[in-house]
Amino acid sequence: MLSTALSMVATVVSADPAGSVTWADFVTNCQTPGQIALTYSEGPSEATMEMLQTLKEAQARVTFFTNATWLQYMQYAGVTRHAYLDGHLIGMTYRLPSDTSAGLTDQAIKDGIAKASHVIQDLIGVYPKYMKVHESNLKDTRLLNLVKSMGYTLVGFNMDEYDYKYNNAQAASQIAEVYNGMFSKQMDAYGRKASYIVAGYDVPTTGAAAALPMVVNMINTHGYDMVRLDGCTNDKTPYKKDPILNNGFVGDSKSLGEKEYKHGQSSVKAVAYNPSSGGGGGFKGSAPQN
Repeated sequence: MLSTALSMVATVVSADPAGSVTWADFVTNCQTPGQIALTYSEGPSEATMEMLQTLKEAQARVTFFTNATWLQYMQYAGVTRHAYLDGHLIGMTYRLPSDTSAGLTDQAIKDGIAKASHVIQDLIGVYPKYMKVHESNLKDTRLLNLVKSMGYTLVGFNMDEYDYKYNNAQAASQIAEVYNGMFSKQMDAYGRKASYIVAGYDVPTTGAAAALPMVVNMINTHGYDMVRLDGCTNDKTPYKKDPILNNGFVGDSKSLGEKEYKHGQSSVKAVAYNPSSGGGGGFKGSAPQN
């Protein structure tokens, strides 16, 4: 289940006695205090499309870790392309067949990763660089070492929004309270802002879509700056030149440092979700007052 993700990620630190993969190999926070990078994994889905509507109103950008498996379906391929054209960063979620590298050659694993990357590149014109490994594979250090050797950037998090726990419209406000609690405790303890990479899931079985308007407004209330992962890591080349070779990276017109790069956010009004769309139910709420 998604709720096991945090504990499984933490085991990466000690999973390999040789020390070849550690938590330090995962990007877990931004380089500038006050930045917050929202990341969503396992989509695209109907929820993703609804989230794009909210993000467009907020003039905010996030990072979507696309699961290439869903891109064989036209409607989901269209959602990923829409997200890219809207200026969001596209990464990749990868999951091993049968959830284990046992019985697979290194080349077979690399080919599987490259195949998924190619599917995404066919839609957006660039190969993803930032990768989240599915939680069931996070203890597979052989996979993690291969991902690292191929030049992909492994992404972790230092805030979990618990959208899989608060997974319906009625509980969605609790997701915004996760942010409120984290920001408030940080300020009370240190008197200054931190930086965050947030783990969320853009699938209909979570409350991510329903909560997003409140989340954006909570971030705004506390004065944090929403950024994509390239802005979070000061990375002007957030895509790969090749899906399998570690031979360099490229940017595009929306990358950090380019004219079309955007960061920050505006307050948004409550958004009414259509329960039949699978995006989080008929949430109607009010935004926090700034």
